[in-house]
Amino acid sequence: MPETRRAPAPGEAERARGLDWLTSGVLLAAVGTSGAALSSILTDVQWWFVLMLVAAIVLGTAATVRSFARRRAWGSLGAALAAVGTLTLLFAPGSAILGIVPTFDTAGALRELEASGTASIASQSLPADADQGIVYLLCLGVAVICVVLDLFALTLRVPAFAGLPLVVLLLVPSLVDPSLNDGLFFALTAAAFVGLLLVRSRPASRGAGVGIAAGAVVIALLVPLGLPDVTPPDPGAQGSSGTATGINPILTLGDDLRQGDPSLALTYTTSEPGGVYLRLTALDDFSGASWKPSSTDVIAGNDVATIGAAPGLGADVPRAAATSDITVGNILSRWLPVPYAPTSITGLEGNWAWEPDALAIRTASSNARNQQYEVQSLTISPSVDQLIAAGTTVEPGLERYLALPDDMPAIVGQTALDVVGDAATNYDKAIALQEYFRGGEFTYSEEAPVENGYDGSGASVLEAFLKAKAGYCVHFSSAMASMARSLGIPSRVVVGFTPGDANTLPTGTEYRVTTHNLHAWPELYFAGIGWVRFEPTPGRGVPPAFAPLTVDDPTTPDVDESVPPPAATNAPVPSSTPTAAPSDVSDPSSTPVAGPDAPLGTISWWWALVAAIVALLLAPLVVRGIRRARRRVLTSRGSAAAAWDELRDTADDLGLATSPNRTPRQIALDLAPHLDDRGAAALARLRAALEREAFADRASGADAADLGAVLWSLRRKAGPLRALVSFIAPRSLVAGWLPAPSSADAD
Repeated sequence: MPETRRAPAPGEAERARGLDWLTSGVLLAAVGTSGAALSSILTDVQWWFVLMLVAAIVLGTAATVRSFARRRAWGSLGAALAAVGTLTLLFAPGSAILGIVPTFDTAGALRELEASGTASIASQSLPADADQGIVYLLCLGVAVICVVLDLFALTLRVPAFAGLPLVVLLLVPSLVDPSLNDGLFFALTAAAFVGLLLVRSRPASRGAGVGIAAGAVVIALLVPLGLPDVTPPDPGAQGSSGTATGINPILTLGDDLRQGDPSLALTYTTSEPGGVYLRLTALDDFSGASWKPSSTDVIAGNDVATIGAAPGLGADVPRAAATSDITVGNILSRWLPVPYAPTSITGLEGNWAWEPDALAIRTASSNARNQQYEVQSLTISPSVDQLIAAGTTVEPGLERYLALPDDMPAIVGQTALDVVGDAATNYDKAIALQEYFRGGEFTYSEEAPVENGYDGSGASVLEAFLKAKAGYCVHFSSAMASMARSLGIPSRVVVGFTPGDANTLPTGTEYRVTTHNLHAWPELYFAGIGWVRFEPTPGRGVPPAFAPLTVDDPTTPDVDESVPPPAATNAPVPSSTPTAAPSDVSDPSSTPVAGPDAPLGTISWWWALVAAIVALLLAPLVVRGIRRARRRVLTSRGSAAAAWDELRDTADDLGLATSPNRTPRQIALDLAPHLDDRGAAALARLRAALEREAFADRASGADAADLGAVLWSLRRKAGPLRALVSFIAPRSLVAGWLPAPSSADAD
């Protein structure tokens, strides 16, 4: 008598794969909750969605590969390859083959981005702005953690060890500052970890697993209490480690102004008495959402050894040569702090170029951090006579400096007209605007814009600012530049530093500039003279002093042009009083980027979020579809077991009871009420084929047409709505971990 073979339990392998998918889902939830703990040290939440996108791709790839591979280790290998491809696609696609296959250029680009992120972490105070470098480091860490989690939980089958990388991620905020420890995220991650242990552990070991989870959570919560406090950096400690200050115009202005103690940004000596304003860049594009540079491209060939002439500077405008020796501290910027107008720069490391319009000094691959250089510049000193003589002339080619957004509030132009009255020249109008803001009606306030909801520099906030008459430098500079444009005066906003504090040394006077000297001011253009600085922010900076008229202008009886403006009454404020660069300035490369791609600076965060959500929603549908197609192929080759597994899973998807403890005959009886006559006959043939395959050495295979008939009949009887739900959200993927459908549901 031939030896009979025991039939494998129908669906056993598929249920194991469903358990693997459920485990991957639990791991994704654990990564999401532990990663969310970083919200205490990073601004916004956009970075979290990018992390989750990376985690979903890595873990999803591992689960998909493991569904088809014979060896479980292939899943972890797939996760590692997916991590590399995803990071390449997001951060350096231009250097890769097809955007995802890395090359040697990709490695160099990612190393540069890693250096950028490291410098940015060291440079920013809390909460930090998650710029491209930081997001890359976060994604790299999460990708590695996901690979390790998959390796522990699914390949090595030691899920308890999966808690180690999760705790590492949870401890990051506590390592920065123990007070940032958030128990909510610890609790959520602990719940996910316990769920992992319950899913993957055998019943006998689940009690021990819960104990391990509880112990890990307690340790993670208590360890931060023993960590030493983080001492704020000494503003004067320029060279000390970890005291860098990031200059990133994308940072929220209110956060910049309300930061704690200032850090030293740079020191300099200069031949110019009283110090100099140091410019970073000029913002000439006012689209309405923000002021920003019209171009951030570095022009090849514009060597800083010889810098072009200041735009619009006439031959008869007085000027004097000045020399400034500047030592930059740990500030992170692609723009170089220099006085206006620079003529040459020596001593720089890296490749730097000058921009023709703004005379800003820019780099594509270097950084201002720790640079030491000498700047030769011109101190331009137009007289009141020359400024008045410029009249209201606007030279050709300056149209973009007059552009205003379509949604500019009417109060801006009307207030400008009321302020200047019958002033005859652009100079008279500019002085009237400056004195309007500095004359006593307006006050400097960092809190008022936040409390009243007009924090920012766009057109939408100007109406509220002009009514409230309180704000900080970005409001004043943006308002004066906008009002000047409405009057036909070309204008732009400049970002940089005020002169800083003088410090007398045996070798001369050294000026110390801190992060609280960050400032924004308007520049207005005058025909035959060029760009001229003004200072509308009350109590901040120094208004410009122009050479006086030889004779008082009788057309302006209220202004005595024969003497310089009263700059002495507006002395510079010590560096302990903060002013800062506008937060809404859009500089996508103010921190080092990885080659020409900079994809995260151009990809819409919301599209990335939508794509991640859609991918997560479609993942079960795709996995079930792949599984269904594979079984149909096997059925067409005669496999009755594959046909029966697909039949049972389809029944599970439709909510029909198919307990693994019931025999095929019992399952056929259970499903009979949900089939028409043709489907019932096909089911009987499939059951017979399964029995022959299990107990006979040579047996005729199942008919794929019978499988199709049974499945069609089940869906038709269930109705279109239930059939659609079963297709989009297939229950069979996790049927082993869900309550069995009630008899009512089955009927």
